[in-house]
This record gives sequence, structure tokens and C-alpha cells, in this order.
Amino acid sequence: MSERTTLNDALRLLRLYCGFSQSEMAKRLEVAQSLVSEIERGKKSVSMDLLRRYSEATGTRMSQLLFFAEEIEGERISGKGQLLVADKVVKLLEKLRPRHREDA
Repeated sequence: MSERTTLNDALRLLRLYCGFSQSEMAKRLEVAQSLVSEIERGKKSVSMDLLRRYSEATGTRMSQLLFFAEEIEGERISGKGQLLVADKVVKLLEKLRPRHREDA
């Protein structure tokens, strides 16, 4: 994989929204920090198992993660583009976040 996908961007933004460093996220996912970095840079694909772990680590349903990735489709998530969509992203995450832990 050589190009970052919207799913890679969505996972990076979700990690940032939750306030986790790459090291903290790696610990929660039980993977190496380098894998989190490679995923966020689009060097590695995300398996269904790892997507499930992201879901559990952030308290977000897998379907919500995929929906969020679709919502940012076409948006450039780097540099100034990240600032332009940040408010939209936070509002969307607040709407998608489960209200109760058992809903996750």
C-alpha cells in the first residue's frame, strides 16, 4: 500500500480526538508503535481484527469508524486541510460516539 486512504486518516483523527499518542494507542491495540505510525502514513493496511481493536480501544463501533472514513472521503487531511475540517470532524465524532459503554 503506498497511498493513504480515508480509513487511515479516520483512524489518525480518531486517535487525536481521543487524546492518545501513537505509543498510547499502540499499547491499547497491543501492537508496536511503528505499526500505528505506518497505518497513519498509509504504509500498512488495516485488517478487520485491528479495526475491531481500534473500535474497542476508542469505544466506537466498527460501523461508525467506517462511516466516519466515508464522511471525510475527498477531504485532504494534512497541513491546512486538517485545520479546515477539524471542527466538522469533532462534531461528527461527538454524534457517533456511543452514549453508553455497552452500545460500543
